[in-house]
Amino acid sequence: MTDRGGGQVMPNMLPVPSRARRCAVSLRQRGLALVAVLWIVVALGILVGSIVAIAKSEIRAAQIRVQSVRTVALGDAAIQLAVLDWQNAAPTPDRLMRAVYTFDGVDVAVEIVPATGYINLNNAQEPLLQALFMTAAGLSADEALTLAQRVIDWRDIDDAPMPQGAEAEQYFAAEVSWRPRNGRFLAPEDLMQVLGVDFDLFAIISPFVTAWSGAAGVNPLAAPETVLGILCGGDASCVARIATARDAGEIGIDTTMLEQSYLATGNVGNILHVSASLPVEPGLRAVRERWVQLAADVDGSPWKTLRAEPVRFVAVSRNEF
Repeated sequence: MTDRGGGQVMPNMLPVPSRARRCAVSLRQRGLALVAVLWIVVALGILVGSIVAIAKSEIRAAQIRVQSVRTVALGDAAIQLAVLDWQNAAPTPDRLMRAVYTFDGVDVAVEIVPATGYINLNNAQEPLLQALFMTAAGLSADEALTLAQRVIDWRDIDDAPMPQGAEAEQYFAAEVSWRPRNGRFLAPEDLMQVLGVDFDLFAIISPFVTAWSGAAGVNPLAAPETVLGILCGGDASCVARIATARDAGEIGIDTTMLEQSYLATGNVGNILHVSASLPVEPGLRAVRERWVQLAADVDGSPWKTLRAEPVRFVAVSRNEF
């Protein structure tokens, strides 16, 4: 094909890209490839990090399981020896006792607290229950009285509420699905069924109470320091005097500074709370607990376990470790 001037014209010809344009396209493609590679590297880094984190978590969980099994074995062994020593003691112990047992180089600290050293949810009277909620939980006198009366209403057999208590009608008005049992507390956890006692409050109160003591009051020689604090009305110096004298084995300890209406009379009873504590790593101890009754079990054992608590881990200072 020729144009009017006699020159030739190539049909459908496209302009040829210049060298600079080709270089620009190549650089852009390389940049996109580099960005893609970087994203892949980042994604792989995240994936590897997640795998490492999961592996560490699984290793830690396995370590905790091993520690739990070890604690159960050592703790139960120490608890068995402690209960045996209690039973064989002459005269029969009349107070809280502590001892240390060593297994394979590990010192296991054991504390035996008779059930009469705790506040009995089934028999404690209104003033002691009110003091429990005031001293242990820091509630006002009126709030503590309300809960004390609700505890009594929950366990008594009648349907008539105390002035600040609660029976079925009040539970219905509060739109909760449960009602008072009008019977005994079978375990401390039943306390969470009392109107106004939530999990957080129960967590504070639970170390002070039991459902297995038959006493209406507390035996001060059997009570741990936390419960002594209630008997002493929160007076730390009173707690220290009694605990020091008791742990030293003194006889005829003066308890006249305690609120006498809170105290139990008689022996310590045959139900014990036994806790074993041992170190698992710096700053951490494991605790195994059992409630036992000193009565022959059906399997021939000289005592029977009423309840075994799951192992728990407690942070402590390095000095305590």
